[in-house]
Amino acid sequence: MNNIGLKNFSSVEEIKQYFREQVKKLHPDKGGNKEKFLNLLDWYQQLLENFEKKCKVKIVNKCPLIGNYFFSILELTVEEVALGGKKKIQVPGEEIICPICNGTGKKKNGKVQTCGFCEGSGSIKIKDKRKNIPTYLSCPYCKGSGKLLIENCEECKGKGKIRIYKEIYIDIPLGLKEGDILFVPKESINSVCDLYLEISIVPHPYFVLENNNLIYKCKIPFWEIILKKEISIYTLEGKEKIPAKFFTKSSPIVIKGRGPYLKNGERGDLLIDFQIYIPEKIPFKAKELISQAVNIINSPETEI
Repeated sequence: MNNIGLKNFSSVEEIKQYFREQVKKLHPDKGGNKEKFLNLLDWYQQLLENFEKKCKVKIVNKCPLIGNYFFSILELTVEEVALGGKKKIQVPGEEIICPICNGTGKKKNGKVQTCGFCEGSGSIKIKDKRKNIPTYLSCPYCKGSGKLLIENCEECKGKGKIRIYKEIYIDIPLGLKEGDILFVPKESINSVCDLYLEISIVPHPYFVLENNNLIYKCKIPFWEIILKKEISIYTLEGKEKIPAKFFTKSSPIVIKGRGPYLKNGERGDLLIDFQIYIPEKIPFKAKELISQAVNIINSPETEI
């Protein structure tokens, strides 16, 4: 059992399948040896842990200069980068014969030209020197048609084969930044090659990730601060309300532990970067009412 290591398996499912087969042979209830069965359990657990470590998605500095791998840009939202979780992506699978051209690589009913090998006759002449009798064989290039298709198939671009892509889910590591590169081992996704994915964070209308914190940019109308007890804001968990008196202080408002998840599992802070909104044009009647309100506020007889 100890001689069978990671290199013998290409996926977790293969490990589980092998384990199930061995259980049938070694389980004490099936007449197997108890000690060997316990060794099987230890081996199985350790192999799974090692395989998961080997197949874990990692953040790397750059792609290798050479090697069999697939590179792509992976777009993530601010919420996905901040909270982690799963991401559905497409990865290259096996190659199959192009169903459009049946593997010829040429466009059906496309432009044709005369075969240069048989000069359009569809056959080639071979002389038997011993009998001096000519023999005619079907042209191997045009298959006896005397013509060759010259336009490449639009589906396979002349290759005769196409690559099948499949959808999988990968774990989004915590602490990602714009421009980071994810390395996804082929064993973890049962693919033909490793993946390197450069992270691109999609611009958000009001969230920005910066220095392990989440910046929430907003404009608050001055009358809401005066008239309301609570102001609605957005967080990673959704819409929430905080006391309006917070907005009478300097910006930003810091809410501890409500920012993005970091590599160590802790969370950064949510910084509310707010501006007090004042309309460019205020109707005369509104100005009068505001002036009256100011006089009342400044009056020594005013009770709060």
